[in-house]
Amino acid sequence: DDWDMWCGPTEMRPFNRKLQFGWMQWWAYSGGAMTNWGAHGVDQIQSALGMSHTGPRELWPIEPGSGKVAMKYANGLMVRFELDKGPNGGAIFTGSKAKMEINRNRFATNPEGFVLDAPSGEQQAKWEGPGWTAGPHLDNWLDCIRSRKEPNADVEVGHRSISVCHLVNITRELNRRLVWNPETEQFEGDEEANAKLIRPRRKGYELPDV
Repeated sequence: DDWDMWCGPTEMRPFNRKLQFGWMQWWAYSGGAMTNWGAHGVDQIQSALGMSHTGPRELWPIEPGSGKVAMKYANGLMVRFELDKGPNGGAIFTGSKAKMEINRNRFATNPEGFVLDAPSGEQQAKWEGPGWTAGPHLDNWLDCIRSRKEPNADVEVGHRSISVCHLVNITRELNRRLVWNPETEQFEGDEEANAKLIRPRRKGYELPDV
């Protein structure tokens, strides 16, 4: 086999180049599909709920061992991570009067037309483009490079989105209810869970003391 050494902040270890596209399965360097594809869906969920700059307060396994996790925000809003049905890159929102589905380049409500300011006509066609490339999202990023304005999903939004993905993984790993403080970004009274927030880093890649 053609072996090389993976260069990253954790300890050096053998790496097979033939398996390089399976990097998501290397737990020492990744959080699996949850922190890859999951981040895109979580970004949309947090934005739709008005939670882009915060996070949940509680997380727990729905069915131990199934990978299904529920979480609740401070205002009582609930989110369930399940893959039984629904969009792979978005979410289904269930309200008292309607359901709304969001996905990469797709937006729909049941009953149809329930959201009054939903995109329509040329705007809808622009969003619902072919494939997975979110054209308007990239346009906003490029526009902000020129204008120096804050983009729709700035670095803090990205941080909060991926934080939720890591929280879900930690909940799966510990397989129990966790209480999270989105202000301090620490688990409350839980040393075992807080130990999962960082991994050992090899010399030269240590984080600075702030």
